[in-house]
Amino acid sequence: MKILIFGSGFGLYGYLPAIYKISKQIYLNLKYKNFFYSRDDLKPFRRKITWYKDLDKIFKIVDVLIIARRPSDQHNLLKKKLVYKNKIKHLFLEKPLSNTPKRSLLLENIIKKYKKSYSVFYIFKFLPWYKKIKKISKKKNKKISINWLISNRKSNSWKFAKTKGGGVIRFYGIHFIKMCFDLNFNKILYNKFNKKLSIWNFKIVDKNNNLITFKINSFSKKNLFQIKLENRTIFKHVNPFNKKIIPNIVDPRVKYIKKYILMNLKKKSNNQNNNNFFKLWEKCERIRKKI
Repeated sequence: MKILIFGSGFGLYGYLPAIYKISKQIYLNLKYKNFFYSRDDLKPFRRKITWYKDLDKIFKIVDVLIIARRPSDQHNLLKKKLVYKNKIKHLFLEKPLSNTPKRSLLLENIIKKYKKSYSVFYIFKFLPWYKKIKKISKKKNKKISINWLISNRKSNSWKFAKTKGGGVIRFYGIHFIKMCFDLNFNKILYNKFNKKLSIWNFKIVDKNNNLITFKINSFSKKNLFQIKLENRTIFKHVNPFNKKIIPNIVDPRVKYIKKYILMNLKKKSNNQNNNNFFKLWEKCERIRKKI
């Protein structure tokens, strides 16, 4: 399998280790080379890498395309017909699909038009605590609370720029919105976010009257991810991944990326219709509702 990766950050320290064993050849932009060799954790993967300058030629020979770029960049790339007129069988894309719900729907329709299989990495589904939430959601009248604090020092990062796919909802909260959608939580009771889009408080219920309260602060002084059932803590760590992320050490998300990719490659068809998910996302951004 020949794989092309776009993205010099998470594309290299996240996706590259995850797909290395299943790949025959991995193609990376020559611009990534300095960053690649600056990280000790990436050097063991150099044997299968081909550095390229001419992207047009690479598109003609790869089977899989992985994009790990900001959603606005991903949107611009996927709009190009160059991505589709080739032998690429599967697109592994960054979350969310584009930087707005409407533009995400537009891209999904383009991908369908060219009959490409695609998937987006929403990591919550692959984390161990997700099974607990799923099990609880099958009961009635349960109250789940999730508190997520993220320590960020760079307020000028694109992660805070709404137009590029950043902000507390589009960059962090989108994982939670997808989880709620997959578990059939669809009635919003409370939805409030600040002007800087760094804090988001949210309540949503399902048909069994199970309630999830979600609080996220993406510009906190500390890191914390805590889940409670009623008043009992069922998960607590500095992040959702149950292991601290340390530069130059294998990223704890790699094993979940590998699981996600293998799961989707096994599917004969991965035709998706995320219109209702995009509608829920749009409501989360548009409606500021209190009870």
